[in-house]
Amino acid sequence: MQGREARKPLGSQIDGDTARETVMRELVHRLAGSLAAVRRDLLQSRECLVAGRSDHGAAGGAIDRALAENDAAYAALVRLRWSLLRRTEPQTIPQREGDEMNGSRPMVFVVDDSPSVRRALSRLLQSVGLQVEVFGSARQFLDHPLPDVSCCVVLDVRMPRMSGLDLQQELAARGSDVPIVFITGHGDIDMAVRAMKDGAVDFLPKPFNDQDLIDAINRALDKDQARREEQAGIAEIQARLDRLTPRERQVMELVITGILNKQIASELGTGEKTIKVHRSRVMEKMEARSVAELVKLAARVGIEGPSFPEE
Repeated sequence: MQGREARKPLGSQIDGDTARETVMRELVHRLAGSLAAVRRDLLQSRECLVAGRSDHGAAGGAIDRALAENDAAYAALVRLRWSLLRRTEPQTIPQREGDEMNGSRPMVFVVDDSPSVRRALSRLLQSVGLQVEVFGSARQFLDHPLPDVSCCVVLDVRMPRMSGLDLQQELAARGSDVPIVFITGHGDIDMAVRAMKDGAVDFLPKPFNDQDLIDAINRALDKDQARREEQAGIAEIQARLDRLTPRERQVMELVITGILNKQIASELGTGEKTIKVHRSRVMEKMEARSVAELVKLAARVGIEGPSFPEE
């Protein structure tokens, strides 16, 4: 029910030119997310074909064509995104629940080799209630530890020694998921497509208006908070798993496959009553009210069935 309410038809309650532009912007960002998901699936499919070591010429060719079409769609989407940029007044970014809980405001890192740009962006973002730290180079930013709050990076593309795109690749190599909003004085479609395919939240050509940047930062901070909440949830499930004994873990892995207690008992060479006791303890320690809930908890940490070592 909540999912249906959250995805109301776009434009159902708004009218006029501004409303239509708002609808278009939302559509653009939804499409960008869809394209990213399709691209990940295509790349995974290609990896599976290669790993299978079979004759995959036709299938591989189809995937390559689909990837090329995905690139073209990205380029069209970037052009549409840039055509929608318009001047509006900045609005304050609301504080998020997670930030209220830990008592910290979101943090935005600005990485730009221009002192005047750093000063201007710092003043703007502080005026809407954000903490800001500025860096004159990618290397300076890499040497700075990220705080334990929702954060994102506003990153200039063209910088000496290490460009913004190079920094994006370096962060990925280090396993960092911090969201990035690119800004550039050289609106290059190919460059924007590359950045978006690699996970950038947005790519804004200079000169951009304040509201476009704030909107992009807001999306980036929402994305980072969602990631942090997901990681916290997984850590909690893992902590519950760690409370299970090895035998309880085996029982749980069989329970989530849907087989009966007597079948589990036969599989593990023990009595059905013993399995019932283990099963009860599993449900208690995992804080699951039903098998369906246990299955969902297990799936979130990558457990989908029994994983016993081979004899």
